[in-house]
Amino acid sequence: MKPFSILVIGRNKEIHSIVLRIINKDERWKAIGALTDEEALEAFSINVIDMVLLGSGISESSEALLRSTFLKQKPNLPIIQHYGGGSGLLYNEILAVYQQ
Repeated sequence: MKPFSILVIGRNKEIHSIVLRIINKDERWKAIGALTDEEALEAFSINVIDMVLLGSGISESSEALLRSTFLKQKPNLPIIQHYGGGSGLLYNEILAVYQQ
């Protein structure tokens, strides 16, 4: 079975790498990271993305641009926000979408 692909967008490089590592520990999931809008848009254009996870530090204008672009191409794409709370919360946020 193909892993569930999650585009993780964040601005803090250290936290971003931790989130990617946590997600990629689960063989059911594949995290693809982006620290800038440009990286996120490129990753979305060349990968099949099943979910987008937005981290902290993303400006309202960047979030609006990303959401608009992603949802034009994939209207039912789950986009969730994750601002921390540990790996348990992160897993639960992903599982809520993955198990649908």
